[in-house]
Amino acid sequence: MIKYIFILFFSIFLLSGCGDKLSTSSTDDSANITNSLLTGTWTAKCSDNTTASTSSKTVLVFSASGDNLNLNATTTNYSDESCVSDNQSSVFTKKLKTLDLGSKTKTSQNQIINKFTAAVTDITLEPKTTSVSTSLNLSSFCGLTGWGSETETSVAGLTCGSKTYNAVNDIHSDIIQMNSEKTFIRLGNITNAASTGGYPKTLYTQEYYK
Repeated sequence: MIKYIFILFFSIFLLSGCGDKLSTSSTDDSANITNSLLTGTWTAKCSDNTTASTSSKTVLVFSASGDNLNLNATTTNYSDESCVSDNQSSVFTKKLKTLDLGSKTKTSQNQIINKFTAAVTDITLEPKTTSVSTSLNLSSFCGLTGWGSETETSVAGLTCGSKTYNAVNDIHSDIIQMNSEKTFIRLGNITNAASTGGYPKTLYTQEYYK
């Protein structure tokens, strides 16, 4: 049971962002981001956790809805170290709508970025096996005891362990960068958001490729 709960916390940690070890320079080598450039699917490489013998992979899907841009950020967790599809253990998804992209600026570390905000549509967790759902029920994860395998459950507005999630319609604030070749993007490390404004202070090192 402890292993499955650890996997979920590792997943949430990854989706929230971690690591600031990016080179900094006042030189602008980033692309001018537009909704049309973002639209599509961006996928990170498999991230392994050798200590827990698990792994995870995050996929960002930007989709147009009229003049608006929506974002689904999905992290799939695996019970192996290589993101093998048959070994999925859980899926964590953050759903955002009406993404409002700001003009280009830079962080205090001279990372060239665009700020953006979006409204939270939902935040969900889906156990993929009976073992995981049983573990979640035994621990009353997020204060819930109705977890079922292959069933997506909303955790928006709930406290899960030490993390309290945004409620539906809350505003999510973040930063984004696209490299000059337009081949990958990075998002902000939201675990170190500024106390005023709520935007991350730095970019997360994870790269997402289209």
